[in-house]
Amino acid sequence: MDIDNIWFYVSSPDAKQDLSEHGNLIDKLVPYWYGVKADGTLDDQAEKDVKETEAQKNIQVYPIIHNYSSPQMRDRIHNLLSNPQLRSTLVTNIVNMAVGEKYPGVNIDFEFVPPEDRQNLTTFMQMLYTELSGKGIKTTISVPAELKDNPDHPFSGAFNYSAIQRFCDEMYILAYDEHFATPGPIASIGFVRNVLNYAVTVIPPNKIRLGMAVYGYDWTENVTIPRTLSYNQAIELARNLGANITYDETAQESTFTYTMNTTSHTVWFEDVRSFTAKLELLMEYNIPGIAVWRLGQEDQRIWNILAIRNF
Repeated sequence: MDIDNIWFYVSSPDAKQDLSEHGNLIDKLVPYWYGVKADGTLDDQAEKDVKETEAQKNIQVYPIIHNYSSPQMRDRIHNLLSNPQLRSTLVTNIVNMAVGEKYPGVNIDFEFVPPEDRQNLTTFMQMLYTELSGKGIKTTISVPAELKDNPDHPFSGAFNYSAIQRFCDEMYILAYDEHFATPGPIASIGFVRNVLNYAVTVIPPNKIRLGMAVYGYDWTENVTIPRTLSYNQAIELARNLGANITYDETAQESTFTYTMNTTSHTVWFEDVRSFTAKLELLMEYNIPGIAVWRLGQEDQRIWNILAIRNF
């Protein structure tokens, strides 16, 4: 099955090494490059050396337009989406940036959008899609996982799947972070299946790209925010502590526990086995691609799977 192999990118030595070694297997790189400013202009964080590598390996670049993945930017994104003048300014600046840099597409990744901006977000996507489509540039958007439409949900309520899908070429459904405040799988196979069960009822499957995680979390007892681990960090941690890693057959994900300074820890993480299990869902749901968060965090054996399957 020939699928769209998309990887999110955040600057790090591991990510750059991956790009150099495995870029030939990547169709699209989605780099975290353009933050939104309060006045509707963009904070350009693009990396020249990465652009050169992408050009050499013939990788399409769909830069992320983001609000810094921060709850502190909730008011900023509200103002940009709800104020017609600021909204129009932001659209104009995104279009000018995409045209000027000759990007084939862009990715919108707005987080912590207030639920009351549901219609404003859809209007923004309509404006942007209309402008970019007229210039031959693709519009994509990253959206939080939903199990049903809930306009009042504090994190995902602003994202009206059925409306937004009309104003984009691709939707990257981020089917992970099933657990965050409490320990549990990053993205159990059952959770991902339930996300897709809903998504395909309101989005044409050809527009869906399955967002896949390749990282892990380390939860400390009585602490609600876990520490993020790459696959290598999770394996090294278990090895150094002599912890026994088990593969949960129900969740289709790896886990272990340990105690340090009398404090209990629980770790769940993704590896090549859990990654492969989720890939099997693509054919079942007729989904043509994946969007992986993120380059540099993965089990390196994943690249062998991608190469063998001719993705």
